[in-house]
Amino acid sequence: MLGSGVPDRLHSAAPLDVSARVDGLLDRLKQRKIVQWALAYLAGGFALLQAADIVGQRFGWPETIVRVLIVVLVVGFFAALVLAWYHGERGEQRVGGMEISLLALLLAIGGGILWRVAVSGRAGDATEPAGGVAASLGAASTAVLPFVNMSADKANEYFSDGMTETLLNRLAQVPELKVAARTSSFSFKGTNTDMRKIGAALGVASLVEGSVQQSGDTLRITAQLIRAVDGVHLWSHNYDRKAADLFAIQDEIAAAVTEALIGQLLPKTKEILAKGGTKNLDAYDAYTRGLQQIAINSISSIQNGEALMKQALALDPNYVDAMVGLMLSELTLMRTGAIVPAEFRARVVPVLERIALAARGEIADELGDHEDAIRLATRAAAAAPGVARVHVILATIYSKQGDNAGMLPAIDQAVALNPLDNNLVRFRASSLRQAGRIDEARAAVLRAMELDPKNSSNYWELSLSDYALGDLVGAIVNSGKGYVMDPEDSESPAVSAVFLGEIGEIEAAEAWLLDSERLAPGNIHGASAAVSVAYDRGDMQAAMAGALRLVTRRDEERHDFWRNAMKTGCLAARDLGRDAEMRAAMEAADDLPRDFTPAAFAAWVGPKASSKVRLRQLVGIRRCAYDESPADAPRRAQLVALMTETFGSDWTSAEEWRRLAAELRGDREAIIANFIPPQQTTVADLPVRGGSARLLGVVDDARVAAHIAQQRTEIEHMRAALPAALAKEGVPLLPPAPGNATPAKPAGSGPE
Repeated sequence: MLGSGVPDRLHSAAPLDVSARVDGLLDRLKQRKIVQWALAYLAGGFALLQAADIVGQRFGWPETIVRVLIVVLVVGFFAALVLAWYHGERGEQRVGGMEISLLALLLAIGGGILWRVAVSGRAGDATEPAGGVAASLGAASTAVLPFVNMSADKANEYFSDGMTETLLNRLAQVPELKVAARTSSFSFKGTNTDMRKIGAALGVASLVEGSVQQSGDTLRITAQLIRAVDGVHLWSHNYDRKAADLFAIQDEIAAAVTEALIGQLLPKTKEILAKGGTKNLDAYDAYTRGLQQIAINSISSIQNGEALMKQALALDPNYVDAMVGLMLSELTLMRTGAIVPAEFRARVVPVLERIALAARGEIADELGDHEDAIRLATRAAAAAPGVARVHVILATIYSKQGDNAGMLPAIDQAVALNPLDNNLVRFRASSLRQAGRIDEARAAVLRAMELDPKNSSNYWELSLSDYALGDLVGAIVNSGKGYVMDPEDSESPAVSAVFLGEIGEIEAAEAWLLDSERLAPGNIHGASAAVSVAYDRGDMQAAMAGALRLVTRRDEERHDFWRNAMKTGCLAARDLGRDAEMRAAMEAADDLPRDFTPAAFAAWVGPKASSKVRLRQLVGIRRCAYDESPADAPRRAQLVALMTETFGSDWTSAEEWRRLAAELRGDREAIIANFIPPQQTTVADLPVRGGSARLLGVVDDARVAAHIAQQRTEIEHMRAALPAALAKEGVPLLPPAPGNATPAKPAGSGPE
């Protein structure tokens, strides 16, 4: 070709050389059987992967094992091709020593990697999130998510929820496991939230989920254990059984999950997993329906739950889970004032010895056996450290005994196990408020409201935080919001009455007292609040008369209502010059010891109660226990000796006893400083604080008088701002008229 610059011989020779080379390569590949080796290797590798997948599911191997195996097989594929070529070059169709050595080396390397992953995967890789941040509850932690109801009848939701709760209860009893509590797990019901986010929110390393489908007497249940960090399935199984096999299925799932998380089951663990249940399907049905009602957490639903638990026990008298459910419903009804303590005792004592340690401890505390309560609850917490409810009970007992050092760690542990339970987060807020950490308490209750903005009790706790901070307007508004959400609770209007009395809205306060009485005639909340309202309006005769009617009702104490009524009644008696009469009545009712000698105090405490608890109760109503007169000097000295014997020689340096110590040693300047400390900003309880100043003889001090006057002015400003605040939030100043379910109009709302 002219002008091309390329010799003609190259154009003609190149195609022939390429073709010859390709043919030669194919001949050599056939001679060395490379294709046969490749196909055989791929077939063997595929079979090995299938076998590893099956075995891995059975033994709960992490997915990393299969991934490493794939990498080893890929590397091995190229090594096999090299060996085939080398072996064919030698012209022999057998493997020699060098090939065997190379293959052995590859197998040793791959096997070592697999062994390391297999032995460490369950405790490490299975629980270690990307970035190395471990689950806060540890490697052996899990949450049981609500099983999905796949039945055609959506009313069967209670059955799938009961399946979840039963499984959760079984796992939570295993000491080696940490299990997120029911409320936190159920907060994700129907949300389709990513597994990794759920694991992070609950602080667990794994998640149990599944579904339940019921058709006649046939059940189809699926269950699977999932690694939270990456959603890998660690274990799964399907069950197609008769309904009568339900309990066996629950046992199998609990055992499989436990074994996957902590290893081979020991006989003791198997025994733990089987505790508390029933084999009676009808009893189980009533129990699960009862759980659903109790979870609604209203007065009527708790009463429904109580009836269903009784039904379950009638069908199976040995059903321990139902006993605990019944105790929970009875305890809640008593704490809300729906039943009185005497009725509570009559209901719970017959089954007290048959229920769980922690519940026994809780009830022992309610019955006044304080030392046994701590012993039982502490044992329960040690035996089941992963059960949030146990730590709640322990914290409750410490709270009632005024032991903040024991209470706060217990409630923090409970919240760690159940971080999304708004009731539990609210209890933590209440505990912090009791310990005087008001800002933290308010932050905690606001978190509870984020979790459930429709829970009336959250607004009740928020109102108490507002009150502790001196915000009477906020206290009244939030208490009213709680009432609107749950108008059946007699405590809510009693709380509103106290707040309204202090801000000067006496007529509104008395209307709320009537509403509390309407909801629960004679309830301790309303009767106690009536003493405070009478004192606020300056009616000392009515305040003392109301307190005298309550002296025999100390056992009904709830949320310090009785104590506050006695304190107020004693101040009214002092203003009337009838303090000796009030003291005598309280001594006759055993509210006070007749003297403070060690023998008399020990007799008053009794053989079961804690001297610390009883002494705190005595100090809480000390306005009737002694006065500042020379005649009561021996009583004051005896009380100092009791405090020293009970709380130690340094008790006077504790913040808890600062005010008491100043009073007992007659330190006027310290008493005045306690009335007007630099950090004193709250106007809460001003009428009672003013009465105490009169009793202690410091009301005439110019500093105290100025402080009280300044706070009265602040309260007047708050009262002026109250109507607008109520109107803004749509909260009524007055309760609904009797027989009218619609609350009265909010203050300042104007004509309709």
